[in-house]
Amino acid sequence: MTDNTDSVATGIRNAKVLAVAERVVREFQLAAEKVAAHHNEPAKYPMPAGSTAMEHLMASRFKALPEGTRKKAADRVVTDLRNAPGRAKKLDDLAKVDLRSTTTVEAQVKKLPFPAKLRFPADELRKAGSVVKASVAESAEAERAAAAAVPLRQLELRLHRVKCLDDTSELFKDEIGLGGTAVDESGDVEKFPTFKVRSFKKGGVQTYTPPRRLVRFSLTEGPVRFPKTYFVTLVLAELDQGGFSDFVNGLYVKVRDAVAEAVGKAVGAVLPVPIDELIRIVVAFVVRRVFDVLKAIWQDDIFQPLTVETTVRSLTSRWAGRADSPERVVTFRGHGGEYQLVYDWRMFS
Repeated sequence: MTDNTDSVATGIRNAKVLAVAERVVREFQLAAEKVAAHHNEPAKYPMPAGSTAMEHLMASRFKALPEGTRKKAADRVVTDLRNAPGRAKKLDDLAKVDLRSTTTVEAQVKKLPFPAKLRFPADELRKAGSVVKASVAESAEAERAAAAAVPLRQLELRLHRVKCLDDTSELFKDEIGLGGTAVDESGDVEKFPTFKVRSFKKGGVQTYTPPRRLVRFSLTEGPVRFPKTYFVTLVLAELDQGGFSDFVNGLYVKVRDAVAEAVGKAVGAVLPVPIDELIRIVVAFVVRRVFDVLKAIWQDDIFQPLTVETTVRSLTSRWAGRADSPERVVTFRGHGGEYQLVYDWRMFS
């Protein structure tokens, strides 16, 4: 029987899927540019009506930046908007999106013809997803083994400790909080609330004994057969950045919808269920890239959220015979600081 696996979600191996993902990143880039330009010239770059557009989500983060940072970001964006040839090269077909329009960026993108060079057969997408899916034979073997062993029906992500390798550029101690977004085997998204870890200076460590549960999943929920994959996006932030976890959760949902639509157009079909896990990997990638964009455009040097994942093969599968995975380490960098977080996954009754 194949063991459970776990990792930090990082890149996209398939070049065709990566190209589609980067186009989605450019869509969010345009929304971020619209918000910055509006700050300097609101009449020329009006925000769309309502409160649910991509631009409104980006504005909720932009408003949290110091006024000096916002003004500099707006100046850079307005200057860049005057360079039409450069933007055409950088944005490709999305250079046709008009930031002076009251129509949302996402609505304008939907009206554009999807680039022929980004299209590929659905079979190619299935092959790209096969690297993260067990075979039917493995799944059947796991189910047979479940009848002969003690099944564990719950899964949790646990926090062991947080260490400050270098505190941020703040004058006082870092008030660090942790929150995040959990995505189950069916793709359902749920935010878990931010809690205070502690106040840190360089070298400080917060240890949880026993480990602190961050999120719990039911392994018997939903129609999806084994293997089942679970994703958690971890959000480390200074507590004076109120609402940052809410922003990341809202961003995840927006990115998920944009990715599903873009990949669907790329293959010219409704997305089949077997590639659902791949879509979630693409979403995690795009979320990280959006934060790269915000740092480049706005100089928003925040802790970039990180996504961890695990694939459970059956109710009786384990990590090398253990109900808990090896302890893993992820590193957050931002604001001039650096923090390490140690976590693991555990199955239980």
